[in-house]
Amino acid sequence: MMKKTLLLFLTFATALTAAAYKKDSLFVDVDGQSRNMIVFTPKKVKKNYPLMIVTHGMNQNPEYQYQNDKFYQMVDTAKFIVAYLRSDGNTWDTQGKKDQNFVRKSIDFLTEKYKTDPKRVYWSGFSMGSMLMYHCMGEMQDKVAVFAPTSGVQFMEQPWNKCAKPVNLIQCHQHGDDVFVYDRYRIHDYVEHMAKMDEASTYIKLDNYSPYNGLKGTKEVWTNISTGCVVELFLSENGGHFPRVENSVEIWNFCKNFNLDQTQNAGDVKRVVLKTGEMEQPTSFDPNFHIYLAFGQSNMEGNAPIEIEDCENVNPRFRMMAAVDMQQDNRTKGNWYVAYPPLCRGNNGLTPCDYFGRTLVEKLPENIKVGVINVAVGGCSINLFDEDKCADYIASAANWLQGFCRQYDNNPFRRLVECGKQAQKVGVIKGILLHQGCTDNTQPDWPDRVKIVYERLLKELGLNAEDVPLLIGELMHKENGGICHAHNEVIARTPQVIPTAHVVSAEGCTGARDGLHFTAEGYRKLGRNYAEVMLKLLK
Repeated sequence: MMKKTLLLFLTFATALTAAAYKKDSLFVDVDGQSRNMIVFTPKKVKKNYPLMIVTHGMNQNPEYQYQNDKFYQMVDTAKFIVAYLRSDGNTWDTQGKKDQNFVRKSIDFLTEKYKTDPKRVYWSGFSMGSMLMYHCMGEMQDKVAVFAPTSGVQFMEQPWNKCAKPVNLIQCHQHGDDVFVYDRYRIHDYVEHMAKMDEASTYIKLDNYSPYNGLKGTKEVWTNISTGCVVELFLSENGGHFPRVENSVEIWNFCKNFNLDQTQNAGDVKRVVLKTGEMEQPTSFDPNFHIYLAFGQSNMEGNAPIEIEDCENVNPRFRMMAAVDMQQDNRTKGNWYVAYPPLCRGNNGLTPCDYFGRTLVEKLPENIKVGVINVAVGGCSINLFDEDKCADYIASAANWLQGFCRQYDNNPFRRLVECGKQAQKVGVIKGILLHQGCTDNTQPDWPDRVKIVYERLLKELGLNAEDVPLLIGELMHKENGGICHAHNEVIARTPQVIPTAHVVSAEGCTGARDGLHFTAEGYRKLGRNYAEVMLKLLK
């Protein structure tokens, strides 16, 4: 009897889950023709829900598309509306305006019918439906906040030359796609062109990335830290040319972070005239000049727009040594400057170092000066800072990363040592800051590899571990949207391998939309957290 009751309960629960949406077949008049769409809504529709438009592949239909991508399964819990448009015949008009008009008219129709939020319209397509999207992209930027193509590109056009402003885009592709073959159609280059059009300033690559249901692949993210626009490519290891729910989950988690205001006003961040921070160079040793070495990848490099408050009232007791020539900031490698941002390289943004140093000079006695030397490379593994692995790592790296490394003469570790030795002539190295791990996410031997770098730094600079602790910042927490949060468990084990290592919490540090980097306020808080840990150690 109990088994029967349990079976009835499970059947009832399944039925509830299956019915957690409403499905309608709707028609809209476009250029004198009645066009059809299948629309899924939550059971209870409220005003200002987001709208997802989906265009299916060639010789397919909405029924095939939604049975495979299963966006409809998310509408009731995620609270959005999804509309599957039906082509007129077996194909879409990927060269004219017939179906562009259909998409535009559908958005207006659905916005009016369901009172959806006109600033949160997203467009996902599959195969030829993605071709249509790329074809229309330049003329649909006033309507669509995020474009989310899957398994297709418009190989006859270059949409990056037609866009009037930056885009937010996520492309999902499968390595086993035998129609839009990944290498033949140069999918990576196509997406990278979109990132270049956005003038992306940072890049990160995640291996063994798994968005949902065990599907694994490679995730690449390009971000313009000044505008906040993001381009993402998710390449799954398995699967062929078909829609899949795993991509839909990744797409929705990306899209929900954006709206048209953010896209249209992407450049409307606080613009500042950066200050060089030029100062008289120290010439003699000062034991009250406390110096900190910093290294890592993009979060240490600086990945948030520099705002007005970050360029005001920087205490001249807080200084930075330029580890590279920063021509646009009139800074010369090896010289000290008052620590106005950026602190790493010329195109970077705010880093944890900014408010680490500001907090220290605020709370330490007035005779103490603080200096930072920041050598970081976005997207790199900890292996880049291991001199035994550095050359091979750079040789196999992407061109953009090789370009960053050339600024450090292809040996960032050696540059950090050289700057550190120069700094020791005028001050005392008191600690080392590290923020890295996204590229090495959850790799269990990460603490051992960090230990190699840390101990080599100490040896090269003649330092004792007891006098120079290693401060390691956590990655963005899950509740803040961090997609590499699992690596924090690895970071937490590092003090067992390095007794003088101390973990810096990232709790409450707000995250950027890409799930990898922090916002400016997040970096401010994280920097203060680094400082609080160091202040306790100094006491």
